[in-house]
Amino acid sequence: MGKIDQEKLAAIEVETRGQRENPEWFKQRRNRITASNAHKIANCRFVNGRSQEVPQSYLRSVVSSGSSVKTAAMTWGIEHELAAAVRYKELKSRALGREVLVQDCGLFIHPDKQWLAASPDGVVVDAQTGETLGSLEIKCPFKHRDSTIKKACEDKTFCLQREPGGAYSLKRSHAHYTQVQCQLAVLGLRRADFVVYTSRDMAITPVDFDPEFWDRTEDKLEKFYTSAVQPYLARQNPALSREE
Repeated sequence: MGKIDQEKLAAIEVETRGQRENPEWFKQRRNRITASNAHKIANCRFVNGRSQEVPQSYLRSVVSSGSSVKTAAMTWGIEHELAAAVRYKELKSRALGREVLVQDCGLFIHPDKQWLAASPDGVVVDAQTGETLGSLEIKCPFKHRDSTIKKACEDKTFCLQREPGGAYSLKRSHAHYTQVQCQLAVLGLRRADFVVYTSRDMAITPVDFDPEFWDRTEDKLEKFYTSAVQPYLARQNPALSREE
């Protein structure tokens, strides 16, 4: 994978806005580990030294362009994401005492590790100063679409947990935590807001960048890229491999 300069990286982000609705987004994701599949790759037996076998479905998720097929759960999420973003903007602006904007974004590629990329649901900026406040990730869980967040937390597989004071936090063991950490690392940001939206409720959970967690995770992702993805690409295109 040839090195892309900063100007082109910025252009790719703009050219891939619209994400799922944009063919260029699928094209640029190809052959890159993205935030959405970081958790399963970092936790697979192969990168943790417990198997010599490369998990082929995980490899395919990196080297293919991905699927534009929408499940019922995905459709519900996409349909409600805009409402969640609008509500988030209102609540965040009120909490800070100043207006914030949620900017659409495309695919961000890590400036140094260009095999790594992320597409948050938005970038939060101060409307007056233009200062970037953090990234935004929105989840509209189909399974809990008609539940309150408190009720959803009774499900052990749910991404949030209720703290003693009544606030919610994103479980560090959950795939969404890894996804958000990857987004922060790629964008070079310190904080994200993680939003869970249902037809009855919404929770805004701040997530700080966790350097120690990310260092461990990134090492495993890099192992997968160098030990699984690169050899696969070399077999597909030996001439390209020799050029690199």
